[in-house]
Amino acid sequence: MIMLNLISMTIMFLILMILFMLMILINMKMKFNHNKSAPFECGFDPFNKSRIPFSMNFYLIAIIFLIFDIEISIIMPMILNFKISNMVYFNLMFIIFFLFMIITIFYEWKFGSLNWKI
Repeated sequence: MIMLNLISMTIMFLILMILFMLMILINMKMKFNHNKSAPFECGFDPFNKSRIPFSMNFYLIAIIFLIFDIEISIIMPMILNFKISNMVYFNLMFIIFFLFMIITIFYEWKFGSLNWKI
């Protein structure tokens, strides 16, 4: 049984190395072309930069939204398993989970992630 696992892991490692080498070979054939990487505006030279810097607050709010959105997706199965689970364990897990959410929001509030400075 152990020998079978070792052989299968070796085969997977070899496949991974082949794919890695194939990726390197494909990447080496591509050459940088300035004209192809330049932004295109109907044949004219661009009027301004294509990479406009944006506020870091938008990025932070997006990350906070993703964190709490994932936490909501964790809450849904907890609610659906309410009837079939042990009440003590369910309540303990629910309290720990919500304490984690509350601590997270206070942590973000303390370090100013929720403050919008214009």
